[in-house]
Amino acid sequence: MQSKFEFPDDSDETWHRMTSTIWENTEQAKTISTYFARLGPVPYEQLLKSFDEHKNKIIRTTFKDKSITMEEFIAFRDKLDKLHSLLVQYAPSSGYSVSLSKSHTDMVMWSHYASSHQGYSLIYRPIEGRLHQCPNRKKESLIVSRAHTSVVATGFEVKDIHYEDQLDAINAFTLLPGYYTGYEEFPEPDRLNYHSNVQGQLLTKNKCWEYEQECRLLLPQPKKYISGVSDYNSLQRLFHYDFSQVVGIIFGARMSEHEKKTIREIVNHKLDNHYSNLGASQKKTYAFDFLFQEADICTYSRAVKIIDQELVHMGTTHEPGTEFYERQLAKWRKFEGITIESGSYKNIPIP
Repeated sequence: MQSKFEFPDDSDETWHRMTSTIWENTEQAKTISTYFARLGPVPYEQLLKSFDEHKNKIIRTTFKDKSITMEEFIAFRDKLDKLHSLLVQYAPSSGYSVSLSKSHTDMVMWSHYASSHQGYSLIYRPIEGRLHQCPNRKKESLIVSRAHTSVVATGFEVKDIHYEDQLDAINAFTLLPGYYTGYEEFPEPDRLNYHSNVQGQLLTKNKCWEYEQECRLLLPQPKKYISGVSDYNSLQRLFHYDFSQVVGIIFGARMSEHEKKTIREIVNHKLDNHYSNLGASQKKTYAFDFLFQEADICTYSRAVKIIDQELVHMGTTHEPGTEFYERQLAKWRKFEGITIESGSYKNIPIP
């Protein structure tokens, strides 16, 4: 997951401003800026990956047929390292994501992501477009370093993936401080549009993946220029979802009966806990019916068919075939639920 940042061509002036802030020698600054400008357009990550190669070429070009002292060589090399460190410090981050899908009948996805139909699929119900953290285990901040803490939202917005074969490059110089590039700060509308474009690229995949109907939850990486750290460890990236937003499960067509039974027991235990605690908090909470379903592979068409099974309403299990079941199933398909606030239960629309 990476936005497409490129250093454009025709950027000699910007490169020269950057090198002039590091090199006092104007001739050397011009030589280096000309070298990097000729590379454009070049992706940010590609430039970083091949920087040592460029560094060696620049050294050979700059000091060809010249006599220099070791002290001059080391000073020049250190300045190239300083330029490299600057680029590393402000390099674009990829961030972290969780991938979900709006499709539950695609044969390929069941094969790839559910252990060849032996796994299962959970069905989530976003509230106001977000999946929220478990109230009892939520994280409100993450420690990046001793002097750097990042705030974390209690709910992650569900963002749709867009599918395009090509991405328009974003000017890589916009990632660097204006002191080095001479770029002025964006006016507020332009700043918002810029960040929208950056995030839009994080939410874009090639059209060959369009069948997945993917959406994502995003967790940005910390900015490296703040404290020198730009990663969260695996434990920090572990978040627990609010079980009240899990409204169903689809068992894979080849899932063993033993595993189905085990998962049913776990789900029913969690449902019992959830329903028994409704109204205990003064905060607004929600209750949704829970539907068990099972996938079946059609023998002739090889398509995946989803078969409805029992539905749990407020702690009571209902089998298919009754009028109440059909009525509640229709509400479930519309993702309707009950709002609980200050001890009162309301059948009002839930966003």
